[in-house]
Amino acid sequence: MNGFRVLTNGFILGAILLSGCNDSAKPEEGQQEKNPVIKEKSDPNPGEAQNAEVIKKGVSEVLQSINALETEVSTKADVEEIQKVGKEISSAWDSIEKQVEDEYPDWYERIEKNLYPLIGESGNPDKDPEKIKRLSEATKEDLQLFLEEMK
Repeated sequence: MNGFRVLTNGFILGAILLSGCNDSAKPEEGQQEKNPVIKEKSDPNPGEAQNAEVIKKGVSEVLQSINALETEVSTKADVEEIQKVGKEISSAWDSIEKQVEDEYPDWYERIEKNLYPLIGESGNPDKDPEKIKRLSEATKEDLQLFLEEMK
């Protein structure tokens, strides 16, 4: 009878050990099912890449408009021309603003800290050329750093 107990206990203990080994035999499959983020990161989303290209193009347009504004201010162009270029900057930014805000909220805040005052100053009838130069340089620097980070 004593031998039967030992044999039965050995059988039960063996079954428990074997059932535990079955779950750990395929850890990679279980991890992939439980953590789909790993798969998403290894396969770039074509929509995200396309959005990045749109943002890069829009930022380049904003930079070109800021350069045009600096040229107008340095040549002492008339008020109407400076206002026109300021509107171009605003329009170029508006085309990508929502995407930047959604995908890069920290950069969005940083860029707009100088961009909106620049747009406002370009529309001001009593323009301060030094303020425009300072704001345009700061905005260009932020936009260029943003582009570098996106690469």
